[in-house]
Amino acid sequence: MTVPQYHPATLALQGLFGLANETEREIARGMGLNLTDFRALSALSQSGPVTVGQLAEDLGATPATTTAIVSRLESRGYLERHRGTEDRRRVQVSVTPAATSEIAAVMRPLMTAADNHITSLPDDHKTVIADFLEVARHLMQDHLNALSTKDAP
Repeated sequence: MTVPQYHPATLALQGLFGLANETEREIARGMGLNLTDFRALSALSQSGPVTVGQLAEDLGATPATTTAIVSRLESRGYLERHRGTEDRRRVQVSVTPAATSEIAAVMRPLMTAADNHITSLPDDHKTVIADFLEVARHLMQDHLNALSTKDAP
């Protein structure tokens, strides 16, 4: 079987994906969380307040598993539960401001350094980078969707 020869930029992108995964694990470790709980916290920080059922769907987990994750994150002060004002049975969960600040503080050095580098580039380079990253994001989302539906019953 012949191994495809990829462009160096494609290989650099693959390396970036690997480092992103390692960084995610290290941030989770630093926050005293397992990777599954951190991924739930990250998903919730991006989605905003949702029900546990919706979070379970977003994570591809069972409601029971997600309830356990939410309970662990709540006990650590990373999540809050909010009862609906009209229907007290409806409960939403959201990331606490302290958790948001903690994640932002960990990511700020990397984001600032990347932003400083991009800002220093000529405008045409910034446009090419932004376009490429947007295409790469869409390609990755499409690939994730294909993988997710492939394993679905």
